[in-house]
Amino acid sequence: METLKLSVETLEWAASQVGSSLGELAQKISKKKAEVIERGELTPPQALKFSQFAGIPFGFLFLDAPPNERKKPLADFRTLVTPTPLSRDFFEVFDDIEFKQTWYRDYLQAENAAPLAFVGMYAKSSANATTIASNMRKVLVLSDAEIQAQRNSEDLFNLIARKSEASGILIFKNGVVGNNTRRVLSVSEFRGFVIADKFAPVIFINGADAPAATVFTLAHELAHLWIGESVISDVAAVSEHRHESFCNQIAAEFLLPAHAFQSVWNESVGDETARIELLRKRFKLSRYVIARRALEMNLISARLHNDIYKQTVAAAKKKKADSSGGDFYATLPIRNSRKLTSLISAMAVKGRIGLREAANLLNTNPNNVITFYGKR
Repeated sequence: METLKLSVETLEWAASQVGSSLGELAQKISKKKAEVIERGELTPPQALKFSQFAGIPFGFLFLDAPPNERKKPLADFRTLVTPTPLSRDFFEVFDDIEFKQTWYRDYLQAENAAPLAFVGMYAKSSANATTIASNMRKVLVLSDAEIQAQRNSEDLFNLIARKSEASGILIFKNGVVGNNTRRVLSVSEFRGFVIADKFAPVIFINGADAPAATVFTLAHELAHLWIGESVISDVAAVSEHRHESFCNQIAAEFLLPAHAFQSVWNESVGDETARIELLRKRFKLSRYVIARRALEMNLISARLHNDIYKQTVAAAKKKKADSSGGDFYATLPIRNSRKLTSLISAMAVKGRIGLREAANLLNTNPNNVITFYGKR
């Protein structure tokens, strides 16, 4: 059979698109011929398999060198010295969200919707974190009592997301690419991004993170909206990036005002861990959110915060492993924004848009759109 001579550099790049190496993909294709494949010598069927494993167009394998790296679509505010490179997963998620956001923006403009005053309200302001967090709560109509009435982190996330969407912000939360459960998003790559559009602002939250952490990420991305920034975030606990650090302060104040926190902290006894537990019970918030608030106020070390985050992630993974799986129709609106999913499904059923268009927007099939609308 004919043997193709392909660029080893291009093959290595292709393998990296799925977080793999050339050697690893070569072993998957043929253990006996792995060394030959690593030299760039593949039969046409092997090359086809390689492109499928790497998830890239077949023709890309014939390039003499890897294609130019795609430009980042948003400002990169990730704060690690050497952040994980943005992968194909990120770009596919971004393209999907941007597609939805563009459709929704066109819809709003056709309906003569007014721009949202809070987007970029503090873009050129010297207001402090307390002032901005207070305005965020005011716009979202969110109170301490409502926050502390939630049973767990997922309920709190859903409360803030619903309030945000009622104010005009689309909230997407997904831990995979589209509906592909085999392509789990990397938390080390990014935790969220925000598009600060005056008509159709969008926040995407990486749902692969622990629920308690996604609450803080949502508050953090809301802060970016209020100061008018479209960015990719990793929401690092300790950041030298001025804007990321400021948004962390706003998010912490938004979830738990400093004056109330400091008062209870001062009255509590015991070491830092004991105080965090006491405040968790007092404010009915997760240990992670309490630890994050304490860190922003320099009451605990970054090391203790990171330990609590790791424990939170481990507990979330165990809970997920013990669960029997989710309801597709309950997950669909979370992945695609509750507000947008309801709008699209209603328009499709009423004949205002085609069922195929609706299905394409929601990454599903027409039957599921109809079924979702019926269940709603």
